[in-house]
Amino acid sequence: MIVIVIAFIEVPFTLVKKIEKLKFMALIGVIGITAFIITFVFYYIITVTDNNTVTHEMDLFPSDWFSAAAAIPNILMALSYQMNFFPIFKGMKNTNDHKMKMASLAGVSICAFSYLLVGILGYSLIGSKVQGNFLLSVDYATSNKVIYYFINAGFLVSVFVAFPIMFFGCRNNFIALIKLVMTKPVVVG
Repeated sequence: MIVIVIAFIEVPFTLVKKIEKLKFMALIGVIGITAFIITFVFYYIITVTDNNTVTHEMDLFPSDWFSAAAAIPNILMALSYQMNFFPIFKGMKNTNDHKMKMASLAGVSICAFSYLLVGILGYSLIGSKVQGNFLLSVDYATSNKVIYYFINAGFLVSVFVAFPIMFFGCRNNFIALIKLVMTKPVVVG
């Protein structure tokens, strides 16, 4: 039932013709992931100080390569925004190559910092028992309930608003293929 409700909310956003109309969704996504990161840093600090736990030492290589590969889909999904590069470029005001280069550099740098911060703190806190879905590694029973819900809500919001943006390029390619098939006769033989 919840999936149907989410689908009804998201479908109108996937039908917009210009990516500039999704700016507010991008802003909400950035706010959501920022809330996730800040809350997780607080979670890390509180957990380490409350439990007086020594953080886990990081291994240079994973002991179980198969389990480590579980992170690959997350990394690939995070890098799939490149298909929206040109629609975003066209949607910027007074754009030029330097401005787009700086926007891309800032975006990649902030993302790399965020991934490294959460990844290092998460591994330091949880160790090699970290799961492919990192949120499952945050224990509800032993954590502060408000922080637990903020971590999950921040991530949920960022993922929810990211889908229409992420699949904008995919949808445009699909529409172009449909138009191509509809305008040109298919010759079989």
